Amino acid sequence: MAETSNKSSFPPLLSNLKEKKMFQGMPVSGTVITAMMSIASITVGSVYFHDCPAQYLIPYYLIISGVSSLLLLIPSILPCRTREEPSILINVFHSVFGLFLLAFFIAGNVWIYSIYAPNYTDTAAATYCHKGLYLYAFWITTLVYIFLGLFVIGCGMFLCACCLSSRASSEVPE
Repeated sequence: MAETSNKSSFPPLLSNLKEKKMFQGMPVSGTVITAMMSIASITVGSVYFHDCPAQYLIPYYLIISGVSSLLLLIPSILPCRTREEPSILINVFHSVFGLFLLAFFIAGNVWIYSIYAPNYTDTAAATYCHKGLYLYAFWITTLVYIFLGLFVIGCGMFLCACCLSSRASSEVPE
């Protein structure tokens, strides 16, 4: 009897998720795209390392964020995972690394957006920044916000669908 009351209180859309394991990790296409973007960031930051006197930290930002992203991808690529649950040490490492990346992302935002529309033509000017370097860093950072916004909208739509599904299932006569 308790089992049926538990099932009826769980929204129908989520009942399958309760019984199945959630997907662990990123799909292959997401991993490949992230790896390609990370390698591109490292390459652009390295090639134009001294080409942004307006904000010399932008190439550092691209290189470090690219290397960090690749480091985060390594566990999802390696097939040597033997335990279902990661150890406490790995969880602590991921948490500290995640906080570092968040702080570094905020710093990168300040470095990139604070010199918005730098001088792309006069290489001797203090406000000069190579156009390819700056626009790449600008759009990579802006894309993070675009994907974050799409993720929030998607989560909101999913929650609305769950609420509507739960309401519809509770209104069905027995």
